[in-house]
Amino acid sequence: MTEKKKNILLIFSSIFISLLFIELFFQFKKSLERETVNFTSEPGYFLFQQGKVFKNIENVVKYHSNKIIKAEAYVYVENKFKRAYSYEIKTNNFGLVQNNNLKKNIPSILFLGDSFTEGQGEPAWVDKFGGNFGKYQIINGGIMATGPQQFELMEKHVSKNYDVKKILFLFIGHDIRRSPFLMSNKDLNCLNDYKKCTGGQTFLGYPINNKNPENFLNSLRDQRIENYKKLPLKKRTKIKIKKFFSNLYIVKIPITFLRERFYKSKNIKIKKNFLSIKRLHEKYGKNIHFINLKTENEILNGREYESIYAETFIKNLTKNFHTCEFNNDLTNFDPLHHHPSKKGYENLFNCIYGIMAKTID
Repeated sequence: MTEKKKNILLIFSSIFISLLFIELFFQFKKSLERETVNFTSEPGYFLFQQGKVFKNIENVVKYHSNKIIKAEAYVYVENKFKRAYSYEIKTNNFGLVQNNNLKKNIPSILFLGDSFTEGQGEPAWVDKFGGNFGKYQIINGGIMATGPQQFELMEKHVSKNYDVKKILFLFIGHDIRRSPFLMSNKDLNCLNDYKKCTGGQTFLGYPINNKNPENFLNSLRDQRIENYKKLPLKKRTKIKIKKFFSNLYIVKIPITFLRERFYKSKNIKIKKNFLSIKRLHEKYGKNIHFINLKTENEILNGREYESIYAETFIKNLTKNFHTCEFNNDLTNFDPLHHHPSKKGYENLFNCIYGIMAKTID
């Protein structure tokens, strides 16, 4: 081997060893902070007491009105199912998740958001307001799995029926990549009768009030595995490679750095969500406040590109931008389902209440 080749080999070996140590350092650091369940490798199973749960109306998804719906989530870890949460969802006369029924012709504050706003995993945190803030009626427009386009549709739906004066727009970074959705007939049939579930649904019905779902969950998991095996080998290989590299810190750190400083996404979903944000701002002006909620993953790994990108876009529209960071404390999140814990939702309420106290007269 020539001297030149030896030097090249030495350089590449040094780079490889350095990157390996960096990766091991961050993986070890993460393991010390807290071990969490990665939903990208084993998606969760979200169960509702079978029957009337969700409904489609005016291009939005809501719950059925005046219901108490048992909800549970399970994850598959250590070769068995673990229950991530179990609680009751209480809906009001408008099919939204809150105790207080809504009244016409009362000036209202509408909360728009996803599962964090709805309060997935715990009784609704917005109920801590007692239905009102000063002279305003509180309306909880948060629905799980939604993003800005669906927030806008929800605002149109609510404002047709109630006197919305102010908007609190709560979001996590990932929301800006979400598209609006409605429940398909397959989804609704599965929610109404667990025997019609095929494994492809996200939201599942089951008689959880009086029956153990273990066999049902195992059957669904088998179906999901079979569905995955039916994918072309090329696609399965691509998924595995992408998943492997996306979880490496030596890949995530430089990509995040470059994205923050140089990259402007052309993703069509993001563009559409930004248009919805812009239209809502044009409609409400100084009466809409945008609040970025920090996620468990961002506490572990730093702010995501989507959060930073959305913040930049919103700050070019308005000064009404705020953050709730959960004190950068991982104990405010549940390690199995990654939503705020009971303590975390209390923290979120206190943060939102503080913002409202300073900005709403």
